[in-house]
Formats: sequence, structure tokens, C-alpha cells
Amino acid sequence: MNIKRDLILLLLLTVALCVGLVACQTEEADEVQESATAVSPVSDVNSRAVGGFSTVTAEGEVVPLSNAELSFQIGGNVAEIMVEAGDDVSAGDPLMRLDSVALENAVRQAEAGLAAAKASQKSAEAQLSVAESAVERAQSGITSAEAQLALVKAGATEEELAAAEKNLAAAEASIVAAAGDRDASVRVSDAAIQSAQAQVAAAQAEVDSLQRTYDDIIDACFTLPDGDEICPLYGPVEEQTRAQLEALKTNLQAAQAAEAEARAGATPAERQLANSGVGVAMAQRDQAQAQLDLLLAGARDEQIQQAEVGVAQAILAEKQAQVGVTQEEAAVTQAEAAVTKAEADLEAAQKALDRMLLTAPFDGQVGDVLTEVGELVGPELPVVRFADFGGWLVKTTDLTELDVVAVKNGLPAEVRVDALPGEVIDGVVTDIASVASVVRGDVTYEVTIALDDNGELPLRWGMTATVDIEAES
Repeated sequence: MNIKRDLILLLLLTVALCVGLVACQTEEADEVQESATAVSPVSDVNSRAVGGFSTVTAEGEVVPLSNAELSFQIGGNVAEIMVEAGDDVSAGDPLMRLDSVALENAVRQAEAGLAAAKASQKSAEAQLSVAESAVERAQSGITSAEAQLALVKAGATEEELAAAEKNLAAAEASIVAAAGDRDASVRVSDAAIQSAQAQVAAAQAEVDSLQRTYDDIIDACFTLPDGDEICPLYGPVEEQTRAQLEALKTNLQAAQAAEAEARAGATPAERQLANSGVGVAMAQRDQAQAQLDLLLAGARDEQIQQAEVGVAQAILAEKQAQVGVTQEEAAVTQAEAAVTKAEADLEAAQKALDRMLLTAPFDGQVGDVLTEVGELVGPELPVVRFADFGGWLVKTTDLTELDVVAVKNGLPAEVRVDALPGEVIDGVVTDIASVASVVRGDVTYEVTIALDDNGELPLRWGMTATVDIEAES
């Protein structure tokens, strides 16, 4: 019985002890919670910033005065890297270049197209000048025919007879000149043949060059250990190069056809046109002879009618010449439009080629090169980190909305860098973010502090710092 009673007492003591321990832990937890509430960093910082304390403290990161992550606007394989990390460069200096063989060929094609368009424009302008001259001659023919009609109707005088004889002599001289022009126009031009040969040679050289490039693309296949064949240049590169090669072959065929045409000399149509000039001159000679005969024989009804027909013919010739001018003006307009398009094509091709070269946007230093030669990079993918290390800034990372209301631009600040214990750097607030960021649930505002020049300190991009800002009370 005594043993049983002792066991019951021991059990009761154990239960009482457990209850006492639980009550003590509850009171201790309540005290800890009250203590934590009393020293809340958010309320404490807020009271220091707004309630009269002179300092706002925040963590921050050391960054250069300005920095950028540079990328290409278009993708491609890296062909050349001109800089290394730590290199100092000036604005506009080349940093990196993508493989641009295809675009270089496109620029050359655009240049050739522009040269051809300008040549066509000059030819059209020359033809327009010829047509305008034909109008002037036709207008002179009208004046001459009307004068002849007046002479026929008025009867001949000695002066008129002399003038008619001069007109006849001039018409005969025109026949000789037209015959000379005809012979010159139908003669095969050595200069034209040589020019056509040069065009063929240039076109052949472009075809041969691009053919070698295309053959290299076709042959650039290799076999993996597992037996699979890999052709890295197949796809867009091969298709674009093949299309360019076909275009160059078409240009070569056109140049060869032009050479054959130059060697063949004048076409039947050109010969007919040249002979028509002689025919017109002979007709004018016959007309001048008829006018002189009329003057010598005296005016008759038939002669007057013939003179009137001459006037009508001259007017018709002038109208036809005007039609020729209109046609040549349209040809000049088309040629000018072709030149404008060719210039735009060349400009677009050159801009595309320029985008293959990455240059420094401002004076500074290369922080890091993020790719290697031969690597395929995509558009807008950063390949170079670049910065101006002529000075340093600190950007805060945890300044809350409760603190930022006490911070103004121009306020002094003290900066302590974790990596440089004991060093205090003076600075000044230069910028306060207008838009908040949420960091680990806190609403924060980035504040920028410009550090005083201190070239002796080994500051580095990304170092952690503590900022004390002398806030307004």
C-alpha cells in the first residue's frame, strides 16, 4: 500500500511540474513578442526619418557612373572579337563583329544595281535630249514650210529665189550629214564591245567568288562519332547564298547577251531608223527643190496645194516629235525611280552590314566579354558588359517607403563599403526613384548617391555598401 501511495504522489508531482513549465514558456514567448514589437526595425527607421532623427540608413550596391549590356540587333556567328575585359575604348570603337560574308555580297550587288540604274538614267536623259532636238527641228520645218507657202502665193522675187537656192543647198548638205550619221550609227563600236566584255568579266568574277563560298557551305559537313552527319551551314545561310548565286548567274547571262548584241552591231530596227534620217533629209531636199521650181515657174494652183501639203506634213512631224518627247520623259521618270530604288536598296544593305559590327556607345571600359569567336548569338542577347569607370555611384537596395519621404536630392551621405572596413566615403544624393519596387515583401525606392572622387580606393562593380543619409527632420 505504501508503494502504491508513493507512486500516485510521484505521478501528481510530475503533472504539476509539466503544467508549470508550459506556463513559464507561454509567459516567456509573450515577453519575446512584446520585445520584438518594441524594437521593430521598420517602425524604428521610420521614426528616425520622419520623427526628428537626422540619419536614414540603407544598404546599397556600388556601380559605375554609367553601364550597358551591349548586344547585336540581329543574330549570327561571332567572326571577330576586338577587345578583352579591362580594355579602355572610346565611343565608336569596334568591339565585336559577326560573320557578314552574305551581307557584303548583298552590298556589292546593290552597288552594281545602282551603277546600272544610273547608266540607264543617263541613257534615258540622252534620248530625251535627242527627242527635244527633233521637236526643235520639226518646229523649224513648220516655219520653213509656212514660209515656202507664202512665197508660192506671193510670187518669187530675186531675194526669194536666192533664199530657195540656199535652202536647197542646205537640204542637200543635210542629206550628206544624215548619211554620215547613218553610217556611224550602224557601225560596230569597239568601245561598246570592250565595255560589254568588261561587264561580262565582272559578272563572271562575282559568280566565281560566290560559287566558292557556296561550295564551302556545301562541304562544311562532318560526321559525329555516332555516325550522324552534321551540316551547320545548311538552312538560312545555304538558302540565302544559293539565291544570291542564282541572281549573279542571271546577271552574267544578261551581260553575255549584251556583249553578243554589241558585237552584232545595229539591229534591223536601228538600221531602219538610221536610214529613215537619210530619207527625211532627201524628202526635205526634194521639197526644197520643188519650192525653187515653183518660184521659177510661178505660182499655180497645184503648187499652192503642194505647199499647203508641206505645211501640213511639217505640223504632223512636229506632233510626232512631241509624242517622242513625252515617251522619253516617261522613260527618264522611270529611270530616276529605278535609281531611287537602287539607292534605297544599297542604303538598306549597308545598314544591315553595319549592324554586324558592335561599337562602343560611349567612352569607357570593357567589363566582360560574354561570348567567344565562332559562337552563334541571337538578337538582343548581351555579348559585352560595358561601363564608364571614371566615377562611382551607390544605388540603394532596401530603402523603404517609410524612409524615402525624408530623403531629398542634394542631401549629403556617408558610404561604408563592406570590402573596405574602416573607410568612409562622402557622397551626395543625386536621384530618387519615382516608382517603387517590391523586395522581399517591402515597398522600396532606389536612391542614387554619387561618391566623391577617391581614386585610391579599390572599388569594384557590385560591392555591397551601407549608406547613411543626413535626412531632413
